[in-house]
Amino acid sequence: MVEDYQIVFFCDNFFLLGGTDELHLRDFPIRNTMRRRSAWKIENYTYRECQQPEREFEYAVSLHNHSRHSVEKLAALNQIVKLGFMRPLSGILQRSFGLGGVPDLNYAEITFNPPYSPEEVYQIEAAAAVHWGFNGVHMAITDHDEFAGSLALLRGRPDLNGRIAVSEELSLWYQGHLFHLGVSGLPENGIDETHARMQAAARAGRYDELFETLAASGCLVVLNHPLMFWGRGPETIPITDLLTRYGWGIHALEVNGMRRQEENDRVLELAQQWRKPVVGGGDSHLLVASSVLSLSRAATYKDFVAEVKDGHAVPFVTPDYFAPLQWKLFLRVVFFMSRYRQIASYKGQPVAAMLERRRVLLDPVGAVSRAFLVVVSGLGLAR
Repeated sequence: MVEDYQIVFFCDNFFLLGGTDELHLRDFPIRNTMRRRSAWKIENYTYRECQQPEREFEYAVSLHNHSRHSVEKLAALNQIVKLGFMRPLSGILQRSFGLGGVPDLNYAEITFNPPYSPEEVYQIEAAAAVHWGFNGVHMAITDHDEFAGSLALLRGRPDLNGRIAVSEELSLWYQGHLFHLGVSGLPENGIDETHARMQAAARAGRYDELFETLAASGCLVVLNHPLMFWGRGPETIPITDLLTRYGWGIHALEVNGMRRQEENDRVLELAQQWRKPVVGGGDSHLLVASSVLSLSRAATYKDFVAEVKDGHAVPFVTPDYFAPLQWKLFLRVVFFMSRYRQIASYKGQPVAAMLERRRVLLDPVGAVSRAFLVVVSGLGLAR
């Protein structure tokens, strides 16, 4: 973690006003760059400058992150290869995966497991919490449809005294749209059976059963990146119907650290309309620590869950969040390229096996990528 932020990037409509401690960011469509270590909290659906959060809150809460137990898709490459500077390299890139003969390659079919263990994920997030002066971080590792990472961390760190939650990110297909539920604070006892019931109900479209199972477990249910759409426009998201039917089982909506500010602003409006609290989730996929967290005065994760269910939730937005999204995605692709042989698969077949005894262009590119990331981190530009 870089000890000080010397350069801060801002989205198109973000502007810091000196001496102003309350504003809606969307009200200021101005570009600006300022050398300032400043963060923001969101209270009552409004951004407020928060330069010394540790004076108000004891703990940061990392609600949305992924360990090596999570299967990830490289769908972002579908957009990256369309960028002008990448088009001449698209064929070289494809061959470097051993997939030169695959027409119209869909990079979403290339999967990988993040290289970090649950303990390493915790250390990344804990270091960031210390950087901001908090006493520690409450942790919910939300691997895709998998609780093993969170359970391993919980059992491996009894010294953390109730600050680790059994959790997962549950995939939910609803009216043809893929939603993700951040499910955390699940009971350790009987977790295999609870997970099996949740997954079976979600996959079979038994939504009443799913939300009743979640409610019976006492867990926290967050609708992650609720306005994220997959290939079609945002108007196709059946969010109104989902909240009308199952809003009683969804405790909060998420402001997501890997989504555009304009989208997160609409999430705030949606949450205010439905009288739902908002929490912060990083979803960083482990290049760097979460750029959006939640804040809490609670000493345990269980008490934090109670805070949110009572309507008390405060997202914490760090300067890193305001880096351009394309830059964030580019860095994550570079991070992937730096070790793709070891972590990637195509339709279940490891890339390392497909490239056995073969040297490809991405091998030296991987070495350059690792060096590039070191330089970027040293300059404080890793976001």
